Amino acid sequence: MFFDAPARAQSSKSLTEVNIRLDWKAGAQHAVFYYGKEKGYYAKEGIDLNVITGSGSSDAVKQLGAETVEMALVDALVLVQAIEQKVPVKAVAAYYQRSPITIISPKTKPITSTKQLLKGAKLGTKKGSATYQGLLAFLAANGLKQDQITIVDVGFGVQPLLVGQVDALMGFTMNEPIAAEMAGTPVQEMLIADHGVVAYGLTLSSNDRFIKEHGDLVFGFLPATKRAVHDAGKNPGPVIEALSKVISEVDVKRELKVLSKVLPFWSSPATKKGGYGWQTADTWRQTVHTAKTLGLIEKSLSVDSIYTTAYIKP
Repeated sequence: MFFDAPARAQSSKSLTEVNIRLDWKAGAQHAVFYYGKEKGYYAKEGIDLNVITGSGSSDAVKQLGAETVEMALVDALVLVQAIEQKVPVKAVAAYYQRSPITIISPKTKPITSTKQLLKGAKLGTKKGSATYQGLLAFLAANGLKQDQITIVDVGFGVQPLLVGQVDALMGFTMNEPIAAEMAGTPVQEMLIADHGVVAYGLTLSSNDRFIKEHGDLVFGFLPATKRAVHDAGKNPGPVIEALSKVISEVDVKRELKVLSKVLPFWSSPATKKGGYGWQTADTWRQTVHTAKTLGLIEKSLSVDSIYTTAYIKP
């Protein structure tokens, strides 16, 4: 069992609309929201959930700060930047317990260590992207400088790896590796989280006003999501089916693979102790340190201004 099944919530409250802005266009990593709505998990908590497709974490956190949505999926580093800029938002749960950014290479010529990157291997990345930031964090965590490795600025997609333009490629574990393997190139992965980068990935965040005025809905949103996540771990098929009913262009076979890659990021030693979405001050301190190392923020922030665990049911 992926998570302990939470008790069925009982509520006679009328439903209140809650909008959640995704970090990107809807995919398997978001399917639990569609599934939880279909199954009535959010309704049982008094929530009429409206899922809004996204166009990046920066846009999501702006919408959240402007109070046009009540919840949003926001990358932890983007959230830290927003809070330094006094945007009134806060993480209420860690959606991804660690970074899903990875370095992929063909299994026929795998790169499995930092030493190999120092020997002239060409590493492809899109400068300015989230995966490029992940690369910089990876280099810093391993005491490396950019001029010690061969970085090739490429666009999005896996084609540069498939045609041999690069020896390795930055990506997200639930995206580029699947695309490469579906194109006939099995890959080796090096997750930056396994090589010194300690930082949260996506967060479930809300704005200060909604948290203050509707804490009961925040308190209900998380166990409803937990139930959907629990179901996804036990039987992923219906979860992706719920997504496909709303997003007609979904490739069910591909999204099942994506969901299998996402599942491990929803749990950690911290969630086993504290519950689904649990966050720790230590990991947030290291996330802030990563943001400062990357030059995303000027000064270190108090972690108390970034997150709360007050709405997580044990």
